[in-house]
Amino acid sequence: MGRPPCCDKLGVKKGPWTPEEDIILVSYIQEHGPGTWRSVPTNSGLSRCSKSCRLRWTNYLRPGIKRGNFTAQEEKLIFHLQALLGNRWAAIASYLPERTDNDIKNYWNTHLKKKLRKLDDEPEGGIDGFSNHQPIAKGQWEKRLQTDINMAKQALQEALSMERPSFLYEAKPTQGTHCSGSQPSSSSTYASSTENISRLLENWVRSHPNPPRSPAARPSRHQAWGWLRAARITVAAT
Repeated sequence: MGRPPCCDKLGVKKGPWTPEEDIILVSYIQEHGPGTWRSVPTNSGLSRCSKSCRLRWTNYLRPGIKRGNFTAQEEKLIFHLQALLGNRWAAIASYLPERTDNDIKNYWNTHLKKKLRKLDDEPEGGIDGFSNHQPIAKGQWEKRLQTDINMAKQALQEALSMERPSFLYEAKPTQGTHCSGSQPSSSSTYASSTENISRLLENWVRSHPNPPRSPAARPSRHQAWGWLRAARITVAAT
């Protein structure tokens, strides 16, 4: 038998928050910072449960929350993230820090889901030219991201092989990079790896204004940069 919800305890207030309660919560968080939510009701004097305090702060009171209409770029990102992560709204909201998971969920259910159905019904519809917007099986999107990043790494190494700086090896591959069947533990490792590659490439270009020409069989630096940008866009959308 699980632990009963904290809001079921006697004396815990439910329902809409009042302006006075908001002021108390904001004042407490400004002084002590967010976190340790279990102690917030007792220390602040609020007759609310810790979960209610946390959600009130996260979804309504914390600074930096963006209200109003979603932009086309935000819609596009939500489409891709929902296809990769499903209805894990807290995870999706971590990629849109100015939006709350509750706002994203409501916007998906009221607008984007209908828009997605309409795009799927069109013969050449879809997002970014894709004819179908099909959910990716669990575990498959990690492999796709890893493949994209491996291609970017290989392209950069081949494009710069005529004069390869030693710092290119500082971006160590994450565990499971050389094993096609393994899955990475977190999508954040992909983002850090891609950012490292991008940063190293930019440093190399600045220090080598006239790089030597590579053989025709090797991809050019512009081609490698294009592949890297494609991999970064894919990672950013996850």
